[in-house]
Amino acid sequence: MLLFRLLFSPVKVVLLVARIMGYNRFVVFLLGVGVGLLVAPTTGAEMRARLRAQIEARMDGSSEPLAPADLVAPGASG
Repeated sequence: MLLFRLLFSPVKVVLLVARIMGYNRFVVFLLGVGVGLLVAPTTGAEMRARLRAQIEARMDGSSEPLAPADLVAPGASG
């Protein structure tokens, strides 16, 4: 029953993690996540397209890195 309550109570899980990590480290971690989300250079779709292009280029045997213009997702403005 305790495990059920712990797993399905997000507030208790967050407080437990904060207690285990230490509150100061947990706050710094949350601030880092927040800043990372705010200043992310690309959207998820653009990043997936870039990664897919890099993986395909390496699988084709190209050892040279792709130029930044080649890494832009089709239809992406930038």
